Amino acid sequence: MLMQGITYNTAMAVIAGTIMLLVVVFARIVARENHGDLTGWGWAFIALGSFLGITGLHMTLTWPLKQIDGAFCCKVDNITFGEPAAVYGILTFVAGLAILAAQRKADRTDGEVTATVMFRTLRPLLFVAAIIGFGLVLIGIGGMYFGMWRPPDIEPVARLMAGSLIEPLMVMTLYVGSGLAAILSPFVGENKKLAKVVLVITWCIGMLWIFLGFTVFYSHIGFFPQPDGSYI
Repeated sequence: MLMQGITYNTAMAVIAGTIMLLVVVFARIVARENHGDLTGWGWAFIALGSFLGITGLHMTLTWPLKQIDGAFCCKVDNITFGEPAAVYGILTFVAGLAILAAQRKADRTDGEVTATVMFRTLRPLLFVAAIIGFGLVLIGIGGMYFGMWRPPDIEPVARLMAGSLIEPLMVMTLYVGSGLAAILSPFVGENKKLAKVVLVITWCIGMLWIFLGFTVFYSHIGFFPQPDGSYI
């Protein structure tokens, strides 16, 4: 059991948000004619997926986590952070491999990976992501209902919002929005309007994840108790 829980969900949040932003940019690039080689995109998703998958698995399997005094979440971080990160990290890693395979196949025929081909290649993964997306929605709602998303008084940035619903609503929005984008993703290739909606949701939620990650990069430094047991 870890005495202080796992606090590298800082980088995990930033990586998750970065993946979501890159998904939007990648989708727009693939939709263009003469978009060029996609190998770099494949490696980017492999790298990001590897980090998120490994850290997610470590958090999932390091159980039980010790509750941190003054926080409301830590014993179940393996469920709320670890499991989704592990699943989506692995899916992102495999998606990167699929992009590389599609590009190699196109290179052998001197062709180009079209948006239709790429969507058909990734669609099975999107269905898996959609199923897990329902879990994200439930995590968001459950965390709000059971009070997990309340800002702890001992965290330097979050305590500024103590007693308000701003942070709980933001975290719930992150999970529900991520889940909604995942649930709708297998159908974006059949409906352009839906595709635009999903891309907007994905971009906005990705930015929010990155913002949250940046704030906790600062605040988690002051999250650990001082030698006298007090907090900064």
